[in-house]
Amino acid sequence: MFKKLVPINSNQHKDIKLKRAPNYDFAKTVHVAPLLAHEFPQASSSFPIIFHKNEETNEYHPLGLLGLKKEQNLLIKDGRWTATYIPASIRRYPFAAASVNGNDDNMVVCLDEEAEMFNTEEGEALFNEDGSEAEVLNQVKEFMNSFIEREAASRGFVGYIAEKELLVPRTVGYTKQDGERVNIGSFHAFDEQKFNELSDEEFLEMRKRGYLPVIYAILTSMQHMESLFRLQQQADA
Repeated sequence: MFKKLVPINSNQHKDIKLKRAPNYDFAKTVHVAPLLAHEFPQASSSFPIIFHKNEETNEYHPLGLLGLKKEQNLLIKDGRWTATYIPASIRRYPFAAASVNGNDDNMVVCLDEEAEMFNTEEGEALFNEDGSEAEVLNQVKEFMNSFIEREAASRGFVGYIAEKELLVPRTVGYTKQDGERVNIGSFHAFDEQKFNELSDEEFLEMRKRGYLPVIYAILTSMQHMESLFRLQQQADA
């Protein structure tokens, strides 16, 4: 989705204007979208919540599964987002936050210079004539700050369930209308069986941490896997 992400600079981008995208075609090649834990309850109404494991760091990252093939978002039709919830990582486009020299405590707001939403003729100016940040940038920074503040809590939750070995590998696949079985790829899913086998003490600890609504949202979200299979069959027809 991002093509050329650079830090926002008042000199370099003083003439840039933002014209909101008329549709979601900019995300039509996004088949997985990063999620934060606080999004799970709303996201569970729209698509499966899965996890990707970084084999180098052994960290798990939550994702919304939007399609079963790379570069194919099944939830966008004729530019419309057909599901109820839109991930924050999609809504923030064409802006993003990036760490400075790998330091997560030092973040800067960036923009995609090649995004079609940017031009110099019409839309909302990023900077005022005196070089100060315009209202649109203030709104973007508020959104990003909220996003970053919630990242730590999300990492804490994912790290906790990973430590409890509640994330297990799964393979995604579906059956085409002609009966052929197609394997899409692998991911990690929340292990409902092991969750149900937790001791009363472990279950109470999760409740005290406020994790139960988030966990139930993950479990609820998996019902949408069948919906994706049907959409994929329609796309292949």
